[in-house]
Amino acid sequence: MPNVENIFAMRYYIAGLLMLLCGYMYAQQVNISIDATAQGREISPMLYGIFFEDINHAADGGLYAELIRNRSFEDDDAQPAYWSGEGGTGLMFTKASLLNDAQRHALVVTFPKQGGGIVNEGFWGINAVEGDTYRLSFFAKGKLKGTLTAMLVSQGGEVLASQTISGKITSKWKKFTADMLCKGNDPHARFVLRSNGFGIIAIDVVSLFPPTFKGRENGCRRDLAQLLADLHPRFMRFPGGCFVEGQDTPDNAFRWHRTVGPIETRVGHENKNWGYRTSDGLGFHEYLQLAEDLGATPLYVTNVGIWHGGFTPVEELQPWIDECLAALEYANGDIHTKYGAMRAANGHPEPFGIHYIEIGNENNQPSPPELSDRYGERFKLFKRAILDKYPDMHIIGDVDAWGTDSPVWTIDEPVELVDEHYYRTPGWFADNFRKYDSYDRTKPAVYVGEYAVTQGFGTTGSINAALGEAIYMMGMENNSDIVRMASYAPIFVNENDQKWKPDMIRFNSAQSFGTPSYHVQKLMSHNVGTRSLPVEGAYTPIADRQGPLKPEVCQVGVGTYTTQATFEKGTLTYNGVTLTQDMNGMEHLAGTWQQEGGGLRQISDATGAMAIGAVKMKSDGYTYRVRARKDSGNEGLIIVFNYADKDNYCWMNLGGWGNSQFAIEQTVSGGRAPSYTTPGRIETGRWYDVRLEVLGDSVSCWLDDTLVVASRLKPTSHSGLYCSASKDDKTGDLILKVVNTGDMPMDINADIKGADPRDFEIIRLMSDSGDSENSMDNPYNVVPTTDTFSTTRSVSQMNPFIVSPPHSLVIVRCR
Repeated sequence: MPNVENIFAMRYYIAGLLMLLCGYMYAQQVNISIDATAQGREISPMLYGIFFEDINHAADGGLYAELIRNRSFEDDDAQPAYWSGEGGTGLMFTKASLLNDAQRHALVVTFPKQGGGIVNEGFWGINAVEGDTYRLSFFAKGKLKGTLTAMLVSQGGEVLASQTISGKITSKWKKFTADMLCKGNDPHARFVLRSNGFGIIAIDVVSLFPPTFKGRENGCRRDLAQLLADLHPRFMRFPGGCFVEGQDTPDNAFRWHRTVGPIETRVGHENKNWGYRTSDGLGFHEYLQLAEDLGATPLYVTNVGIWHGGFTPVEELQPWIDECLAALEYANGDIHTKYGAMRAANGHPEPFGIHYIEIGNENNQPSPPELSDRYGERFKLFKRAILDKYPDMHIIGDVDAWGTDSPVWTIDEPVELVDEHYYRTPGWFADNFRKYDSYDRTKPAVYVGEYAVTQGFGTTGSINAALGEAIYMMGMENNSDIVRMASYAPIFVNENDQKWKPDMIRFNSAQSFGTPSYHVQKLMSHNVGTRSLPVEGAYTPIADRQGPLKPEVCQVGVGTYTTQATFEKGTLTYNGVTLTQDMNGMEHLAGTWQQEGGGLRQISDATGAMAIGAVKMKSDGYTYRVRARKDSGNEGLIIVFNYADKDNYCWMNLGGWGNSQFAIEQTVSGGRAPSYTTPGRIETGRWYDVRLEVLGDSVSCWLDDTLVVASRLKPTSHSGLYCSASKDDKTGDLILKVVNTGDMPMDINADIKGADPRDFEIIRLMSDSGDSENSMDNPYNVVPTTDTFSTTRSVSQMNPFIVSPPHSLVIVRCR
């Protein structure tokens, strides 16, 4: 830690060095003043947590450390998916004399006379690590002449680990176990179970675990769980998300009681919301254990009898309430209660302690009605039943999760916290730095349960996206008397099955890394004070250098979202010429399209069906006219405009969000987000004359000559300097946070009233380009750095106190 005495040396040390490092010779001057004597608003000790949902193979093939894919042979009724035979080994299903009622199939294996084997490929490969011991277990019965040997085999056929299975296979089901010490490395190894002789056996629940986080049985993958632990989360919300609700039937919802106990008794379920089956190996007990291991308070989201596509009538809701109360008893009850005794039998005699519960997930929306059926009545019934048994429980309710930037609690029943969700652009988050400054303090407190930049984030998540989120987090800190809790979403993505992007932790079978958003979450969580301090000069605008948003060359088209519709008589006017659109000659990018006379009809339930016209325009403005009719479905009509390619275009969404909103949606680099919304609805069976006018970045839309939308496209980023400050009464530190979203450095001249710090720790997350990202090939491209220094000078004598580099988050801890 250098001791810098001379003011000019200090300026060089901090300001000059940073400016030379960033390649800039001049910086704009910004003056800020921090009042360290102000009481400020209390910052919630629960402010930053995590939200886990099984999406993108976040559980099976991810955080859940199980290495065998389709271990119970339930993923596919027609074939043993992800399994194969070798050396002439035959595989077939049986439904006779199964291991237990949880199983629908067992695998019958016929080994030939010379022996053979069965192979499992794992989740896009099994990560074999030299020196690690792998624990195998499986159930088997039948007749076998010879012995079985379990192996991990490399892609090239090298045996990396092996162990002969001890014990004789008989006519009755028996559990077998073995430990294998690995003597080599391969991230794409395979599991093989080989016989050296003839036999016919039935086998089920084949499980293979590497060493796990904190050595937990049936536990979590070490590197992924450690990334969570490094966030220092104050709470963990689980198990979702849409995963809570399920889809099509209540059997596809998360039912906690089916996810506890030995793995061979867990039936698993179809994770239809995200497109794959889950073993439920990461179940209710494991979630609670993980929260405990992370030092996080568990926040359970309970199903209120609603799933995607249906619901239980309120009059028949009691079984769902009973299921919720049973879950709470499992977590909180002593060992003399029914479910507390079950928890103890599963290895945890002491209560886990759930103190927060959310009643439903996104179930209080204006539409579609089946996702919000009489939510107010459901909420009251659940709340009263929960508080009757657990009077100190913190209750969280749902508010509008889409189609509005200002959700409100409209139910005539008090609630402590409401759960707000925001998936937006970096510019939106920056613009909402002061969103909660004027929030009515008489209203319910806020839990921002899901938020992330989902448009303008690049490929895996850029530093620009992370900085937008950091600005919003600073605003939440400034108003943490009302914003009590917040959690980024989603956390995980297996790069082999990306259903949602971006995500803050990316992984494959062997590697993992955090995006810039992960590092922002970590830095903000590690550097949150106990009370906010007022900052004069907290925001300084910077001239926005982003050019026009309209692409130089673009196309137009039509589309739908889970809706069937017909379009005809399209015309396009630009550069003084009007062309008749060949509807039957349009390119069908998604959906199922049929010719309808001279028009075009979309007949599928596709999400984001689009047909694009052939004309590529180069013009500052154009007018697109088309007749359109909604035939059936959940939403309305979509007019595609400013189409540059499949990852960059705009929608005029007429009847989005369950046919409740008219909106302009901008898709940039594959991420779509609304930039303007207004209430609106499309009638089924009615023909509309749609007129869309684009002039530069101005967009207007008419239905039957009635103007319904008039707005401008919004940039995905916003240039400015944002500052916040807090005091940590536990350490005495004053914490200054500065975000610079511009492309030039900024000199920060600071005046701190009521404090005279002399020791400083400076943490920087920055990049020369706002588009910079991390990747498997370059996981440390954007990561924090830390410097410390001491001085005998006051802060005002050092000015400029710090330099804020372009595209950066700088955190200064002053002592």
